[in-house]
Amino acid sequence: MARALSAFAGLVLAMSALSSPAAAQGNGHAYGHAKRGGGPSAAAAPELQLPGGTGVRNFGSWLDDASMIPAGTGTVTLSFGYWRTPSFSEWDVPVADASIGVTPRLQVGASVPYFHASEQAGPVARGFGDVYLSAKFQLRDPTSPRRRVGLSVTPVLEVLASPMPDSGRVSWALPVSAEWQGNRWRTFGSAGYFSRGSLFASGALEVAVGARTHVTGTLSQSHSIKKDDLSQALGFTQTRSDVSAALSHAASDAITVFGTIGRTISARDPNSATVVLSAGAAFSFNAWQPRTRRPSR
Repeated sequence: MARALSAFAGLVLAMSALSSPAAAQGNGHAYGHAKRGGGPSAAAAPELQLPGGTGVRNFGSWLDDASMIPAGTGTVTLSFGYWRTPSFSEWDVPVADASIGVTPRLQVGASVPYFHASEQAGPVARGFGDVYLSAKFQLRDPTSPRRRVGLSVTPVLEVLASPMPDSGRVSWALPVSAEWQGNRWRTFGSAGYFSRGSLFASGALEVAVGARTHVTGTLSQSHSIKKDDLSQALGFTQTRSDVSAALSHAASDAITVFGTIGRTISARDPNSATVVLSAGAAFSFNAWQPRTRRPSR
């Protein structure tokens, strides 16, 4: 459990750097969390809104593995995040994220932040950001001796706190994730589609540097597929790439602390993240005792 929580928290951390929660004019967006042991791992890049409610290019990204939280086990993560662009910045405090294993091949989760966002030298807007609800289905177990590669699919509902004028409050995403485990390392990634108009692909490499400590590096790329003449005229790029580095340490079998740093590495525009920071703690608990099958007579 210690290693699972440690890696889980490291990905919470790493994905926080890839997520870009915030937008001008108070449009807070949920901080995405990727989880070792699998949990909701949404990472929604920001949606920028110009004065007058004109929507500008938006992105979405997601990073997860194919591992699962054991049935009857729950995880709760409390964290904070800071995100800055050339034109505005945001604090997400607190960010609450929870997952629970329902069956050996199904887990559900939710994530919601409380944001504090402002343009440069402008007033601060506060409120609850976007809520992410997910259900993760494991198709192949990466720990099986006969199968080196695991697979999972995670339908996601995104409840937008401040939807654009031409869009609804609820959107969806469909990431497919793969994982390959080594002795003291593993690699995993996701690819899929956000209904707001984004294709994405992301990947990570996680390495154990101690019995209870892991480092994780991540890379994510999102591509807006919506035709947007205004975004093009204003110099907003159609493709965005982000990187992050994370460190996590399991303080006990049930508690892991973590921290991350990241930024956008693609062409800079007003939506690019010049720095993303986050830190927090993940807690594991037993929600119920799974029933064991009686041997047949």
